[in-house]
Amino acid sequence: MELRHLRYFVAVAQALNFTRAAEKLHTSQPSLSSQIRDLETCVGVPLLVRDKRKVALTAAGECFLQDALAILEQAENAKVRARKTGQEDNHFAIGFVPSAEVNLLPKVLPLFRLKQPDTHIELVSLITTEQEERILNGELDVGLMRHPVYSPELDYLELIHEPLVVVLPVNHPLANEQAISAEQLHGVNFVSTDPAYSGALAMIVKNWFQQQESQPNIVQVATNILVTMNLVGMGLGVTLIPGYMNNFNTGQVVFRPIVGEAPTLALLMAWKKGELKPALQQFIELAQRQRIE
Repeated sequence: MELRHLRYFVAVAQALNFTRAAEKLHTSQPSLSSQIRDLETCVGVPLLVRDKRKVALTAAGECFLQDALAILEQAENAKVRARKTGQEDNHFAIGFVPSAEVNLLPKVLPLFRLKQPDTHIELVSLITTEQEERILNGELDVGLMRHPVYSPELDYLELIHEPLVVVLPVNHPLANEQAISAEQLHGVNFVSTDPAYSGALAMIVKNWFQQQESQPNIVQVATNILVTMNLVGMGLGVTLIPGYMNNFNTGQVVFRPIVGEAPTLALLMAWKKGELKPALQQFIELAQRQRIE
């Protein structure tokens, strides 16, 4: 007995007419009749009563119809699930913050494409909190993000520790300095970042100023690092952000290193705990090779 026998039987049982069933199945009536006879021989009892005027189901046929429908539905569901799993295995979604776009992805993605030539890679620029949520619900395979990581369902690895630098308007009095100390920033107008969007950056900056016994004058809180830099370029104040942002400098600001040991901001790679699909294992291995302490 094969699935085609079940499909043919269901078509006849639902139409109760061999001619209409044959048309629906795009086959000939003699061929359809032959398939039904083969099925009945396999089952061992008549499933249909036929005469010149009508076709009807026997009691055995009624019973067999219910099971045949269930089997065909289960077979279709199996096909759909297998196709979906195959498509998911062939799809790899990466969430990232801007730092990863500059410091990590250009190094890792070319190697990853060589290792996974048949994998469709989706890149999604997202803030850290959105990445964590999407990793947990399966929309992302991996996230390149910032601290903090809240969910115990995630594993993560710190890849890069980026020193923070001072960013000033080009005409700021401190712009002529080669390096700037915390003491020089005491009382200076300062543009901060919103921790709801920037991850750990705001807290790292706040803690550093406290340790250095310096207190800038916070005049504005920005929703992301790029907005922060643009506000500095408008002359609202100075800020501390990772040095990679110099790649997006339009000439309105200058970047200066911090005197002494600068605070750092970690770039993380996070993924959901559990069995890792091959593409994710490959990506983790490649990203680990790029770790910078």
